[in-house]
This record gives sequence, C-alpha cells and structure tokens, in this order.
Amino acid sequence: MKGGFVARGVWVLMVIALLLLTPASSPGVSGDINGPDRDGSDWVEERIRNMTLEQKVGQMFMVGFGNPGDQPAYEINDQIRTLIQEKHVGGVILFGRNVESPEQVGKLTGELQTMALSSSSGIPLFVAIDQEGGPIIRIREGVTLFPGNMALGATRDPNLAYEAGRITGMELRAMGINMNLAPVVDLNNNARNPVIGVRSFGEDPTWVAKMAEANIRGYHDGAVLTAVKHFPGHGDTAVDSHVDLPTISRDRKRMEEADLVPFRRAIAQGADAVMSAHVTFPAFEPSDLPATLSRRVLTDLLRNELGFDGVIMTDDMEMGAIAKRFGSAKAAVRAIRAGADMVLVCHTLSVQKESIEAVTQAVRSGEISEARIDRSVRRILELKSKKLGSQSILRKPQTEGDRIPERVGRKDFAEVARKVAQRAVTLVRDDQRHLPLDPQKQSRVLVLSAEGASELGEALRGQGFDPEVRKISLAPGGQEILEASRMAVESDAVIIGTFRAQMHPEQGDLVRALRATRKPVIVLGLDTPYDPMSFPEDGTYLALYSSHPVSLEAAAKAVAGKIPLSGRLPVTIPDMYPAGHGHDLEIPQGLD
Repeated sequence: MKGGFVARGVWVLMVIALLLLTPASSPGVSGDINGPDRDGSDWVEERIRNMTLEQKVGQMFMVGFGNPGDQPAYEINDQIRTLIQEKHVGGVILFGRNVESPEQVGKLTGELQTMALSSSSGIPLFVAIDQEGGPIIRIREGVTLFPGNMALGATRDPNLAYEAGRITGMELRAMGINMNLAPVVDLNNNARNPVIGVRSFGEDPTWVAKMAEANIRGYHDGAVLTAVKHFPGHGDTAVDSHVDLPTISRDRKRMEEADLVPFRRAIAQGADAVMSAHVTFPAFEPSDLPATLSRRVLTDLLRNELGFDGVIMTDDMEMGAIAKRFGSAKAAVRAIRAGADMVLVCHTLSVQKESIEAVTQAVRSGEISEARIDRSVRRILELKSKKLGSQSILRKPQTEGDRIPERVGRKDFAEVARKVAQRAVTLVRDDQRHLPLDPQKQSRVLVLSAEGASELGEALRGQGFDPEVRKISLAPGGQEILEASRMAVESDAVIIGTFRAQMHPEQGDLVRALRATRKPVIVLGLDTPYDPMSFPEDGTYLALYSSHPVSLEAAAKAVAGKIPLSGRLPVTIPDMYPAGHGHDLEIPQGLD
C-alpha cells in the first residue's frame, strides 16, 4: 500500500512538472488543454515568469494575413506561420480574404491554434473578426446575417440586441473564433459621418448604452469575447480614419454627458476589451496626438477615471490616420507607452515584423520597462483564461469542426434576424398615403436600387408583384434619370432604394424626377436614414438601415401591408425629424 502511495505521488509530481514545462499540448481540431486550475491567476504568473521578452511582446500583437495581389488566404501561409512561430503573436484577426465557408473557417482556426500551441510559447490565440452585422461583416455565406446596430436601435428592444449577440457569438465560437471586435458603441451624431453610420445603435447615449449592454451579454452567453469601440467616440466625425486623422472638437462636458456614457456602461457590464479611436480629442489631449497614442486618453481617462482594467486594444496601425502621420512601427511603441495592451497590425508582414521588433528594442533600450510589458501580458493572459460559458480559451481553444453544420446558419437563428429586420422598418413619412400597395391593382412595379436590386425584386415578386428591376448608380447621371423616368411612366408604382443620398445628391434628383411622373414612389433607405435631406419634399420614405436580404424581404412585406410598422428613428434627421420619430402602421384588414 505504501509503495502504491509513493508511486502515485511520484506520478503526480511528474504530471505537474510536465504541465509547467509543456504549457500546452498540441490537440487536434477538438482539442482541450487539461490540468489543475489552468484558468487561475497562479498559471498566469507562472507563465509570465517563464516567458522570454520576445514571447511577451509577441502576445501584445494581433495580426492579419493575406496573399499577394489580394488573392484569398484560406489556409495558413508563410506570413502567419512566421508571425506565430517566430514572433509569438497573441492574436490573429480574420478578414474576408480568409473566409470561404464556415467549415473552412473552422478548419483554419483549428490549424492556427494547433500551430500556436505547438510553438515555443504554447499559448492559444485570440482569434478575432469584425462580424458586427450590417455592412461590416467578414463571413457572409452560411451564417446568420443581422441587419446591424442601427436596425437594432430602431427596434428599441434590448432583448433583440441580446439575441443578435448571442446567436452571432454561438456561430463564431462554433467556427473557432473567440473574439468579436464588437459592438460599436459610438454615437452617430453626424449625418455626414463616413465610417460609423449604421454601425452605431443611434445617437441617444442612454439607449445606445442599453442596447450595447444587452448585446455584450449576448456575446458572452454565446461564448465570445467582446471589444467595444472606438474609444472615446468616433461618431461625430466627417473624416474616415482609414484615410486620414479626424478631430472631434466637442468640449469635455459634452463628451462626458454623451460619448462616454455607453463606454461606462459597457465597462460596468464586463466588456473584455476596449478599442481606441484614431481620432484627436482636444478636450482630453491638447496636442495633435490621436487617442490611440495619447496617455491622457488611454491611461488617465480610460484606465484611471473610468476604471477599466481589461485589455486596451488599438485599431489597425496600418490605417491612414496612423501610418501616414506617425509610421506604424513608431506608433506601436507610442501606443504601448500611452497604455495600450494589444496592438493591431492587420496586413503587411514587413510592417508587422518592424512593429514587433520596434517594441522589443524599446524595452531593451529602457524606453519601455519590462514591468510595463508584464502588466499588459498579464491582462491578455487573464482574458484568455476567462470563462466563456463553461470553458475558457485556454481550456478549449479549438472547435469541433464536424459540428459546425448543426450550429451555424440554423433556421431558428434566421427567424430572429427576420424579426429584427421587420421590427426595424421605420415609416418616416407617407404624405400621400401610398402604403400599402395592392399587388392586385398595382402589380407592375419599377424597382430601382443601387444595392440589392435583384434581391429586392425577388422579395416583391414573393408578395405578388410583377417587378421590373434596374440597378442604378450611386450617383445617377442625366441619361440614367431620364431613362428611369420613362420606365416609371409605364409602371403602376415605383420602389427605389437609396443609399447615403445625402452624400450622393444625384439620388435626390432621381427621386424628384420619378415623383414628377405622378406615379406612387416608395423610397427605401438602405443605409443611414438621412436620405430625405436630399429630397425634402413630401413623399413616402421607409428607413430599413440595411440592404441585407432579410431587410429587403421586410421592405417587400411592409410595402404590401403584410407586417405592422413600429420602428423608430435612432438618430435625428437634421431640420426634419427628431430621434424617436416614426409612424405606426397596422396590417390592414384582409391583408394579414
């Protein structure tokens, strides 16, 4: 008996030693990291003590990968192999170039994790993506597509925001993606904002906070980490930070009362990461430094005043706002000095390597202390050990590839997306009472749209109409307008989808020309609902906030009077309609 006890004791000591010396196994696609309390703080501290400087710095980078000439990169290539095996990166972000199908994504993420687990650091990856819904989605086929945040905002139903997060999260995790760089919690309070728009829940800070809070809970229940963005607020800009450096000149009091409110609530809800904005804020940072490079913003405001102790991430350091003015590699060092824990460099291998090496050299030269690096790595490893459902990324970094078909793109998930789309439809105006159209009396409809024209036509055909479909330009010229007007004369009614018409005033010219034919004209807003600014005269306007198939299907049903309309504007249409505006329209008797 005594000999058995000693043998078992020796065996236990050997297992513990093996776990410390070999931090992670190299499991297959359904692998699991086992061991005593692998999620605990003891493991994090032990790991940090045993990491090299290069391994620590690598954990602080999230990278993307692609192939030359914009060719798809559906499989591991030399770029990502180098970054994982030699540079020890802590995260990989997937883009459309990496996505072919849910099954392919599951295979790719499994292979990425296997490579990370078998590397010298042995730490699983954050595998992240921008799957916000609406216009910013990387996986388009085989998954559930939600209309996006502004459509959710128009429903004014936090339960739907929760469900959108939960379903999206479940699908992502099934494919091996453990972090969604979402939700956007910026307030869209600038009608000419070129980069946020329908990515925002709206302009009211209280409602945006409520919707974001519910959305985050949904993602967590779907077993996916979140990264709220873009701190401290990207909504009131007229410049795209992908191109150049915007400035928001609001005073501090206004920022506190508006833009920071959703971030405060998201932090209280347990947001896992906060992504910084490549935007300058004179109210917080008097120099010309963007928030991403500002200690006053990242450390003094976010870390100390708002009390956020999670992972602070940068937006992509290859975006024009940073790369053109500061240089990506130098900016990576400045971002970490400012308080960032994780730096995104999403595209170019040479820039990625240069950035990682610049940070490593900054530590060796004393510009950044190793203790400062340790603080960031500690937050990163703690987040990787955070439970998502019943398992953390550390315990279960990979997915069960054979179960993807039963977990992704389910019919019950699609029904929730349809519900969001239908509840979002907002009747902004119907001055001549054109709605609903009767397919028995107004069957010949001319369908014009810059986005989703054929899908809209099919949706209307499904409601009994006989549509003639034409795709139009974003900025239709005189000949195109003339031809559309001639076609309208031969139709019973016209349905036109507009897309950011306030930025393409030619669409307003087309709407006016169509109305001049005296045929019923129904305008569908396929993006932000500011389009009536381009055609302020009386008419019929429905805001959809999306051109996804579920939204176009909802529009066809709304036009035919098959669904009630209850959506409300999440934003103000300047000098026309306030946020919260919208007309109810019940289903007419005999049409339900």
